[in-house]
Amino acid sequence: MSKIRSAQAKETRNRPHRRSLNAWIMAAVGAALALSATGCAPRNKPDPLIVVNPAYERADWRYGSHPGQRITSEHYDFYTTITDSSLFATLPQVMETAYRNYRRLVPAPREPSEKMKIYLFAQRAEFEHFTKQLSPQKAATLLKVRNGGFSEQGVTVLEYVSHEATFPLMTHEGFHQYLDRCVRPNVPAWLNEGLAAYCEGFRGSAEGISDLDPWLNPLRRNALADALLREQIFPLSELLRINAGHVIGGSDRKISTYYAQVWALMLFLEQGLPDEKTKVGRYAASFDRLRKALAEDNLESFAQAAFATSNQQVYSFGQCLFSAFVGSDFDAIEKEYVRFMRQRILNEK
Repeated sequence: MSKIRSAQAKETRNRPHRRSLNAWIMAAVGAALALSATGCAPRNKPDPLIVVNPAYERADWRYGSHPGQRITSEHYDFYTTITDSSLFATLPQVMETAYRNYRRLVPAPREPSEKMKIYLFAQRAEFEHFTKQLSPQKAATLLKVRNGGFSEQGVTVLEYVSHEATFPLMTHEGFHQYLDRCVRPNVPAWLNEGLAAYCEGFRGSAEGISDLDPWLNPLRRNALADALLREQIFPLSELLRINAGHVIGGSDRKISTYYAQVWALMLFLEQGLPDEKTKVGRYAASFDRLRKALAEDNLESFAQAAFATSNQQVYSFGQCLFSAFVGSDFDAIEKEYVRFMRQRILNEK
């Protein structure tokens, strides 16, 4: 399945080409201050997942007539035509930190056999040309994404927009790349896209990522708030069945709602309905088992077993895997899920 993403931000094409790292930091700080009122204040203890001063090498590189840089870190090989020197250290720090986060979420049975490639292009024309070379058959579909990127054939390809838009997109696509290169299961879209969106949330500092926090995701929060207020969210059973291909090509609002809802579903499974004594979410243990099971070659056998004992007439991998690990009463769980979203996003009691 092509991993097509909606744009992380809509900006007019007559904007200045680059925004400074300081602008990205200020935007991240502003988001942090705005979200602190909803229970997302900065943590007191350093996050052990944060990579500090990662080792990297840099060399000149060209894409056609366009000069650029090749930046190599422990797990990644970056190729970029961006000339902003602040990126040279920030790219490795962001993605090596993201890599640790991926391994926490889905422990992989193996390291990548070679460094994972990320192409970050400064110009739309470069992005389009490379996409057509990488995947001629899928290029027309992949290029429907504006100001965004995709992961295909184990390679991440991005069109630069701004630091605050591009880095979350990079960590999103990097998760898909990680699954492809290190795990390789057939993962239902709601879980694949949901975990990728979960990885978008973090605070920025002069060194890159200073704190990982899945709630720090204004793009998804705003889209979800809009859908909840309009009462235009996907029913849980449909959300578990469909994939990004069902919404790409539809309205921008529908696409945004899909990604926002699968993001919120991850948070619901991880944190929703906490027990008064343990403070642990009701579905947290099941969600943990599910994520660990992603590394198993027989992942779909769990879904097939759930289908065999269910009343469902048509097999859906996404629905049945959810049933196997979380529960099969979609109506009851949906009520809890919607209540969780309305409480955490709209601050309802």
